Amino acid sequence: MNAVRAWMLAFLLLMPAMGCGLFQPSSLPYAGICRPYLPPRLPPPPPAPDRLPEPPTEPGTTTAVKKDEPAEPPTLPPPAPNGPLFLQEVLASVQANFPLLLAIEQERAIASGQRLSAEGAFDLNFRMRGWSQDGTFESNRLDLLLEQPTPYYGTSLLGGYRFGFGEFPVYYGDRLTADGGEFRAGVQVPLLRDGAIDRRRALLRQAQIAEDLANPVIARARIDYLRNSARAYWNWVAAGEQYLVAESLLQLARDRQAGLEEQFRLGQVAEFVVIDNRRLIFEREGALLAADRRVQQAAFELSLFLRDAEGNPIVPPSSRLPRNLLVDEPPKPETELLQQDIETAYRLRPELARFQLLKERVTVDLRLAENQTFPALNAQVFGSQDVGYGKKATGIFALDRSVLEGSVVLEVPLQRREAQGRVRAAQAALLQLLAQERFARDQIRAEVQDVVSALDRTYERLQRAKQEQQVARRVADLELERFRKGQSTLLEVNLRELAAAGAQAKVIDALAEYARAIADHRAALGLDAAGPGADGLPGGQHDGQPCP
Repeated sequence: MNAVRAWMLAFLLLMPAMGCGLFQPSSLPYAGICRPYLPPRLPPPPPAPDRLPEPPTEPGTTTAVKKDEPAEPPTLPPPAPNGPLFLQEVLASVQANFPLLLAIEQERAIASGQRLSAEGAFDLNFRMRGWSQDGTFESNRLDLLLEQPTPYYGTSLLGGYRFGFGEFPVYYGDRLTADGGEFRAGVQVPLLRDGAIDRRRALLRQAQIAEDLANPVIARARIDYLRNSARAYWNWVAAGEQYLVAESLLQLARDRQAGLEEQFRLGQVAEFVVIDNRRLIFEREGALLAADRRVQQAAFELSLFLRDAEGNPIVPPSSRLPRNLLVDEPPKPETELLQQDIETAYRLRPELARFQLLKERVTVDLRLAENQTFPALNAQVFGSQDVGYGKKATGIFALDRSVLEGSVVLEVPLQRREAQGRVRAAQAALLQLLAQERFARDQIRAEVQDVVSALDRTYERLQRAKQEQQVARRVADLELERFRKGQSTLLEVNLRELAAAGAQAKVIDALAEYARAIADHRAALGLDAAGPGADGLPGGQHDGQPCP
């Protein structure tokens, strides 16, 4: 007897160690998630001065070096291409290396982990209990049970093993087994509550829906980031064009200064004219510095979206500015396709797909709540078989080698207020989602109408700005000719030149606004990729050269 008891205790001690071998650390690909972003590297040295100034590099780029130790050269990213920077390159950089987009894409992994956790409700459960009793009724017992919940109508499969020997009182005679123990198996089926749906299956289905919900969330973020990057790109291009306008104004004044000084030396003009033109030079140099600052600011903003292969921001140099913004004629918007655009937005916008999944998730809650209003009526069938030698006994100590038993359990809360309250809450949540979805559709329609209107009006404003530019340029040329003949003053020439420059600036602003409106139009329709729609942008893809 003591040997058997020692065997049982050893078995109980070994079981936890055996169980630990079943659970190994997960081999999930943590390397790609836990690796932090490297600190931004320093931008490469600016190239030779060109027509536009370069944005300044970050301050504090020097590294302190201890004495008697050679200074290590800083690690720099590969130099940027020399060609002009087009919108497609910026959009591709956003989709590949933009940190916030990479962060939002982890929603898929998060939802996948939550779905795996919900599947854990259907894991095979193992339970073990052991008893050893001394005294008048010295006995030893071991009870093992395996339970496997299934997703099939809430059915659970049961299996186990029981071993009991020794002396038992008459009221515990059923604890005795044959020497080989007793094997048993059974099945439990819910007939009403938890039959069509139960909490395990509801949570699993909602986790699967949450996994699908990650897709519209990521799509919405991608649309926003691509739109913002396109707007930042066109702000940068427009700032570069405005710099060229300010530079041309300054160059006109400088070229005129040399001629005026020669005329003053010959006594053909008064000193006032020479001094006034010098004042114009200082004024336009200040305007050029302001334009320089706007170029730098736009480049820094664009660097948030333009990144290298390691995700480090790239401040685009002015040598990569395309110079075809004022050359290409943008396409005329097709406002007659408004209804088609609205239908496209209804089909592609991720907000509506998200509402469909949210309604499905609430419907699962509603089905579960309605099912919980039923009484719990569970049927169970269990069979057992003893194996091995068993001592002969009669009466209440007789050993039943084969047993088949069935049971039905009924349980119901009489008021059922918990389940009824959940039904009401789920119904209200579903109605709430329907109202929100209706407003979202109306909002999408209004956004599409607004961006189409913006495209149409901006295009018309662009045409008027071009006409104004042609007239203002002609007036400035005529005024300059009159000044050379002595029929006008420097003040009038300055006013005409400023008017011509202002008209050209209006054209640049209108072109940039039209390009930004195209980006807004793509976002309103739900086009989240840099596809064919980007080719219609002014300066979108050409064989142009960078600014000289």
